Amino acid sequence: MFERWLSREARLSSARECLWEFRTGMIPAAVYVVVGYGAIFVMSIVLHEVAHGYVAFRCGDPTAKMLGRLTLNPIRHIDPFMTILLPLMCVLSGLPMFGGAKAVPVNPYLFRHRVAGERLVSIAGVLVNLCIAWVLGALLHLVLYLDVASPAHVVILGMGILTNLLLFVFNMLPIPPLDGSRFVRTFFPEPLRALFDRMDPFGIMILFLVIIVFRAELRTVLLGGIDLLWRYFLRLDAETFNRVLSGFGEAVGWH
Repeated sequence: MFERWLSREARLSSARECLWEFRTGMIPAAVYVVVGYGAIFVMSIVLHEVAHGYVAFRCGDPTAKMLGRLTLNPIRHIDPFMTILLPLMCVLSGLPMFGGAKAVPVNPYLFRHRVAGERLVSIAGVLVNLCIAWVLGALLHLVLYLDVASPAHVVILGMGILTNLLLFVFNMLPIPPLDGSRFVRTFFPEPLRALFDRMDPFGIMILFLVIIVFRAELRTVLLGGIDLLWRYFLRLDAETFNRVLSGFGEAVGWH
């Protein structure tokens, strides 16, 4: 019994020391940045998918709800490639973390008003990402104004903003299977909509082909969109942008 009590006390003492080291800055800021940013990244892609499912449910399609996808539990939304492998590849190659969650199943034939439902569901996820970016931007403005932000806080909030802006701009591209293509197709005549539907099973292949062939053009579009939203929607300046990227680069070991 004494050994068990001693073991428990030792564990508690170790946990208290670890917490004290973290609070007093003895644990490297890089750990704080990676964990904080990783949490924002995971919740951003989870909320993106939950938004699709919730709006579909409100429009009359209970598929996502019946399959247990209207939950904030990240495990229910994990996709082996988009959620694990792709973000890991981005970090190891020195790129900002990017990826996605498992797509929420939607049956548009159950919508009370099919076209309106498809439009609302298709843009629900990206609008959530835009809202997250706005909230994080407001927090960043606040901590900078009050001068209470450590470099790590600036990096975490800033990278969270950039990730959600990237999710918004990238997903709004009218390329199957991205949300932008699903939104645009609702304005097409039926023959073109049928063509988009036939392309959907090959969406990932089409997307990777576009990324490979039009890499420079895609980079210009993404960076241009993020820059406009950063400056004019969030009212953040270039100096803050540079602080965020340089701080994140130091945290993950970019040179």
